[in-house]
Amino acid sequence: MTLRGILFGTAVAAMLPTAALAATEGFYVGAGAGVNWTRDADLRFENTPTDASTSFKLGGIGDVSAGYATAAGPRAELEFAWRWRNAIDSTDSANAAVNGLGGKASSLAFMGNVLYDINTGTAFTPYIGVGAGIAQVRLDLGGFDDRDWVFAYQGIAGVSYALTRNLALTLDYRYFATLDPKFDLGGPPGIATSSVKGEYQNHTILAGLRYTFGAPAAPAPAAAPIAPAAPVQAQPQSEYLVFFDWDKANITAASDKIIGDAATAAGRVRAVSIHVVGHTDTSGSPAYNQRLSLRRADAVKNALVGKGVAANQITVEGKGETQLLVDTGANVREPSNRRAQILIRVQ
Repeated sequence: MTLRGILFGTAVAAMLPTAALAATEGFYVGAGAGVNWTRDADLRFENTPTDASTSFKLGGIGDVSAGYATAAGPRAELEFAWRWRNAIDSTDSANAAVNGLGGKASSLAFMGNVLYDINTGTAFTPYIGVGAGIAQVRLDLGGFDDRDWVFAYQGIAGVSYALTRNLALTLDYRYFATLDPKFDLGGPPGIATSSVKGEYQNHTILAGLRYTFGAPAAPAPAAAPIAPAAPVQAQPQSEYLVFFDWDKANITAASDKIIGDAATAAGRVRAVSIHVVGHTDTSGSPAYNQRLSLRRADAVKNALVGKGVAANQITVEGKGETQLLVDTGANVREPSNRRAQILIRVQ
């Protein structure tokens, strides 16, 4: 498979829909460091019969980025990366003036990346992505050096691990390449031209940290409600629980029966009010879960109205993932937490 095919396939995969949701949502910054290996490159000395093949030693990379992650999975970022000190291991050429020349290669890159986070319901989040931008490639050969700005592109595959709700450890592989840069090396001895065309392709392993703003720490889960001893003046309250499938707000057959029981109970007594409270588990971002919990509460209200309860008698509220029935960590799919409470206050 060609490189173009690999990058195209990665781009298509990044746009495919998925049921998984990103673990966090909002603006983020990141930084990383690692190693890079610049692939062997062919050098072509223009207007001469001379060419050469160079191999390189391992070098380093430093990286900073800033972007925005969505609750649905896609995120976009701007990245600056510096790959440095890839010393020339060997230079092979039929021309004795070029054969054996040493030196080094490096690059500075400004990239725009589009990535896709694949939520697994755990602290581990795989991701894939592609990027495009501009790079300054620098070549030092035999004491002569020059640099050229060229178009750059990359493919990315990695995984992040959520250390906290805001902070994640990242590890990824990047294939980074540019269009062929052109260098003016000032006319090395024995060469009739100073114009050299080269290649720049690079494999990178990058470890880093990513901090997402605006993803608050999950509040301490509320304990399962225990009916307190009611004061003499207090009004009694009945409670019904309706459960939902993961990432759904539709009423199942089992839930519809419970809602029917609640509607019947409200009709038998003198109900003061009915309050419906929606909840979620911790998979997905807090902002998304808040909206999902309110959709669940609205769905229960509509079902109650459909069974004869007056709409003005019902109030709704969404609690998101802030009041867990079963205490879990972040990004955990727990069926008991995907629920709505029907609270009937009676006289």
